[in-house]
Amino acid sequence: MSFKGKRIVVTGAAGFIGSNLTDKLLELGAEVIGIDNLFSGRLDNLEDALKNKNFEFIKGDVRDLNFLLDIFKDIDIIYHEASFVSVPQSVKMPSSCNDFNVNGILNLLNAARKKDIQKIIFASSASVYGDSPTLPKREDMRRLPLSPYGVSKLACEAYIQSYHHVYGLNGSCLRYFNIYGPRQRDSPYSGVIAIWIGRIIRNEDLIIFGDGENIRDFTYVKDVVQANLLAAEHDIGGEILNIACGSPITMTNLAKLMLKLTNKENLKIEYTDPRPGDILHSYGDMSKAKKLIGFEAKFNQEDGLRDYFLWYRKNYNVDLNVN
Repeated sequence: MSFKGKRIVVTGAAGFIGSNLTDKLLELGAEVIGIDNLFSGRLDNLEDALKNKNFEFIKGDVRDLNFLLDIFKDIDIIYHEASFVSVPQSVKMPSSCNDFNVNGILNLLNAARKKDIQKIIFASSASVYGDSPTLPKREDMRRLPLSPYGVSKLACEAYIQSYHHVYGLNGSCLRYFNIYGPRQRDSPYSGVIAIWIGRIIRNEDLIIFGDGENIRDFTYVKDVVQANLLAAEHDIGGEILNIACGSPITMTNLAKLMLKLTNKENLKIEYTDPRPGDILHSYGDMSKAKKLIGFEAKFNQEDGLRDYFLWYRKNYNVDLNVN
């Protein structure tokens, strides 16, 4: 599939993943409309995109149906990256999480149906699996989300599949596993890798919630962007696909790797109580994504971390000595 001349909407375009996807689509010749309410997204993430004649940014909220109906005119593809993004924050604000994620997807699907959108690709999350002991996580296994965030993502998936079967809407879901990379910032609600970079720069010890033996499948954002492009190129309406690195690592080993790559092995690793809603072990079976869209991660965790650290040093002008 050629993206040249395609009219594409990216929701959450000013966010971490949405802005990386937007840049790649513009590079491939697409015409992109980026929408974001700027609750967690930042316009400086779109600094390059805003210079491109094929990009238009519109501030707006996916909970506003009339806004979406105005935007979804002559659109080929919608990438729905807008989300209430934080598991810990969803525990504190469950109603807000549900309002933004679930009401947002309903508005988007209804607007897309009325405007005959060809394809919708939704950013879901491995949090829908919850803490089932079965590993790796497969798309057809039982889902028992622990957090309001995971529940909301599961509800979104169900609505997309329902609209596919009932109305013929061509929607598919990509279940992301712990995404990290450029434009993910150090904040209390960021992913752990971004938080730890901030602590490393400040020469602070790294803090792990739990005993550090919990397993994650950290996935570089450039691989996630590639998965989204492949999903648009294939007919996968109604399908749900895991998108992960395929290289699980314990939190303790991740911390050690980050300290090694930044020459900060003098810093300590501290352990504290687990957080409510956190999942113990999570990594994905990638066979379905490989079969249906040909996806395979190109970055292992060491290569992805090194690339991210070099980007961080260059763009934020910080003292980060990368091996």
